[in-house]
Parts: sequence; C-alpha cells; structure tokens
Amino acid sequence: MDDAEWQWIRIRHPWTHRFFIHWPDATPASHQNIRVYDRQGLDYARLVWKVCHTCRRGVISKISLSPEVQRQGLGAILIDRALRDGPTYDWTTSPQSPEGKTFFAVMAVRTGASFTGGAKTCEHINGVRAGRTHPVLDRHLQRTAPRVPSWP
Repeated sequence: MDDAEWQWIRIRHPWTHRFFIHWPDATPASHQNIRVYDRQGLDYARLVWKVCHTCRRGVISKISLSPEVQRQGLGAILIDRALRDGPTYDWTTSPQSPEGKTFFAVMAVRTGASFTGGAKTCEHINGVRAGRTHPVLDRHLQRTAPRVPSWP
C-alpha cells in the first residue's frame, strides 16, 4: 500500500484511532494474524493464533502489545476475536512470560477457556511452523502501512 492509499483510509475513517487489520490464512490449522495500527501507521499490537476445526483446538501463538497500550483492554479484545473462531474449543498458548501467565489466568476466568501455557496441541496445528505462514506478508508489513481496516 502506498502513502496515498493510507491517507485515503485515514480520511475515510476520521474518528478511528486504532485500525485492526486481520490477515486470515485459508489453509486448515494455519496462522491467523491481527495487527493493530495507530493513525500514523505504527504497529503497536499483534495477535497470532491457529485453530483446528477437525480436533476442536486452538492455540494463541503470539500476543504482544507495546507498553503504552497495555492494561487498556486491547489484549482482551484481541483474544475475544481469536475465540470467535472456536468458542467451545480447547485453547492453549505458547509458553508464557510471568506477565503472560497473569494475563492468561485472568482471560481463562473471563472466557472459560483453559489457556494452558505450553500445552500440547493436535498434529494439524503442530504441522504449521510458526513464522512461516506469511513470510512475504511479514516482509511487506515491515515496509508499508496497513491495509483497509477490517475489524472489529
């Protein structure tokens, strides 16, 4: 996306302060990716998750928020979006930092999902290597502003 397109998005959404951009992957048990941008195009939050509908499992592979947007409910909004893909599924996470353990404990109570850190997932999810689903897209995102806001 070039600068003119990004400016046009901002003009069309004058009151939007956060742009939630979702890049789904159509292959089974593949990575779903949401990035959150501010009006200047700075990427300050990211969620990556995988869902296997065959085994009814989901895993949060990565959630990261810049310090200036932490403890404002943004992480919960992102997790809620991931859970829409499998609300009654067995959800786990990658191994967690101390802050992540606290966050996921709160999210487990709030959502009813287990969010066990480092728990085993199914062979379909395990077959998808982290960081390999969107290598071209990731390079593109590092160089450009986001695409059209698609969520929430």
